Amino acid sequence: MARQTASVPGVLSSGALCRLAGVSRGTLRVYEREGLLGPPPRSAAGYRQFPADAVQRLQAIRQLKAVGFSLREIGWLMAERDDGALDAAALRRLAREQLGAIDGRIAQLQVVRELVAAVAGGDTALLDDPECGFLLRFLAAGAPPGAAASTPQATADTAAGARVAPLAAPVASSTR
Repeated sequence: MARQTASVPGVLSSGALCRLAGVSRGTLRVYEREGLLGPPPRSAAGYRQFPADAVQRLQAIRQLKAVGFSLREIGWLMAERDDGALDAAALRRLAREQLGAIDGRIAQLQVVRELVAAVAGGDTALLDDPECGFLLRFLAAGAPPGAAASTPQATADTAAGARVAPLAAPVASSTR
């Protein structure tokens, strides 16, 4: 039996919020735990009661995740927005990081598109390649500039088990 939603206008139960925002209850709990949504008030019966604008917030979180932002980055953006001002320097830094990640995904998608187009056109030779050249091209396409696997040969060396020394100290990156 379905629970009744709150009779207060503009207030949503967790189930109603999840349906409207297109997320699962588990996802809602994760976002609450990560601080992306503040703790909602509870009804007299103990049910969480979310404001109607939580739907747009959840949809924004989903869209930011879809384009590659981590929950940590989304949390920072949301907190800055909630405070009423964004730190311009930090926002530029985050934007530069995202551009790099987007460029890497675009490069990988271009390789995948070329390979899929070849197979769709009848060329299945790449599937018979014992050295998996298409996989090496894909991995090399998404590597950040200057990374050890940024060339097909370095990627092949790594795939063959050769030890490749890092070119530079690793840069702190966010969890995705």
